[in-house]
Amino acid sequence: MSRLSAVQQIAGVLCLGLVGLIVAANLGCAPKYFLRGDVIALLAIGLIDAVLLLGASSGESDTHRLLGMAASASGAALFLATASIPVLFAPVAIVGGFRIPRSGRPRVAGLIAVPLAIVGTVVLLILGQSFVTADQFRCP
Repeated sequence: MSRLSAVQQIAGVLCLGLVGLIVAANLGCAPKYFLRGDVIALLAIGLIDAVLLLGASSGESDTHRLLGMAASASGAALFLATASIPVLFAPVAIVGGFRIPRSGRPRVAGLIAVPLAIVGTVVLLILGQSFVTADQFRCP
């Protein structure tokens, strides 16, 4: 296993940790808190990134590298969007994005997938938050 593959594995575990942290920290506000669009988006993206990163770190093919590269970029955007303790996880996810595919076509796809993953993550979180009313921000 290469170093960058191990970094992607760590980033995947950190994504799972983010999901666990969000759930554990907000159990007192359940179920209201977990019905918010931004929270659903955050949890879904965290789980998807974790699965992709852990799967990508299991192999050395260009497909594994491409998926890991995009999921690392999405994970970095997710961690930065929290504006709290998980921001500290972002450098690990950013480093995981450097596991670039070896051949030409997947490499180009990776260079397109990274900005799309970042923008997609941010857009989903913003869209999720745009449907949240001020009343939903308060814990009952």
